Amino acid sequence: MEDSTEKKENNIEKENPIPSEFIPIKEEEVKKDDCIFEVFKSENYSKIIPPLIQNIDAKKYFNKTTEDYPYFTSSNPIKYLPKLDTPSEILSNNQLKELHLFFPYFHQYSSLNKIFSISTDGTALKSLYNKCEGIKNSILVIKDTEQNIFGAFASDIIYPSSTYTGTLDSFLFTFYKDEKIHIYKATGINDNYMYCDNEQICFGSDGEQFSLSIKNNLLDGYTKPTDTYKNKPLNGGKKFTISKLEIWGFKEQ
Repeated sequence: MEDSTEKKENNIEKENPIPSEFIPIKEEEVKKDDCIFEVFKSENYSKIIPPLIQNIDAKKYFNKTTEDYPYFTSSNPIKYLPKLDTPSEILSNNQLKELHLFFPYFHQYSSLNKIFSISTDGTALKSLYNKCEGIKNSILVIKDTEQNIFGAFASDIIYPSSTYTGTLDSFLFTFYKDEKIHIYKATGINDNYMYCDNEQICFGSDGEQFSLSIKNNLLDGYTKPTDTYKNKPLNGGKKFTISKLEIWGFKEQ
């Protein structure tokens, strides 16, 4: 006699058959690339996922941390290449996929639009602020004259404020001497996630120095350790000169 558990499992399989386009993962594939798999969107995937993400109550969940959503963290990583509205002058496809792993859950399936670039928009801080107005979340990416690539996830609008802004979703990243990303998440020790004024854009602070500081000429900056992110200097040193700078905003596909 078929027990109730087996009968229930059979009913679930009948109600939710495995789509024909799903291909089982071979054992030898599991051993590749530290068990991280590249996922490419199918037509059905494109129809199903965006509505699910859009139906999430962003206001209710916005301040949740990645620990609240284990299926969207590096413990269950998926390498996914976000769609760009225009090519990046800084990030390679592999670096984009590495960066994607650490997007907050509500941006896991977003495309990226270039909001600002000093190559096309110049080096006026006021122009950068105008371009970023109303952009709640963004990725700031820097390439210095030593070819180091690093930056930050801004969890609030990059715009002048009299106080620190942002949430625990904030993080710093660097590809220093490696194609693999190095992430420094907000620790929660303090809430000095981001600060912007007419003199500089800063991420992380212990009261005396910043984890990442960009001067108002958008050409000079420095990076030092702070408790906000428990980071090492993002470029392996301290002061840097900017060669390229881009800011990317998120858009649901």
